[in-house]
Amino acid sequence: MTGPDAMAPLGHDLPAGLTAVPVTDMPPSVVVAAWRQDDTNPLIPSFVRTAGAAYRS
Repeated sequence: MTGPDAMAPLGHDLPAGLTAVPVTDMPPSVVVAAWRQDDTNPLIPSFVRTAGAAYRS
């Protein structure tokens, strides 16, 4: 059994216990962020901005 998948911006330190494994034998994939329309958590727009900036860089 494998653990959950995750993503992290390149060049950032990973939390303890996580290991990055580069995937070199396939093209980059499209990244999509989705959330519930009625969710007012202020971390959502912050995450979307940060993820978008990291994806574009």
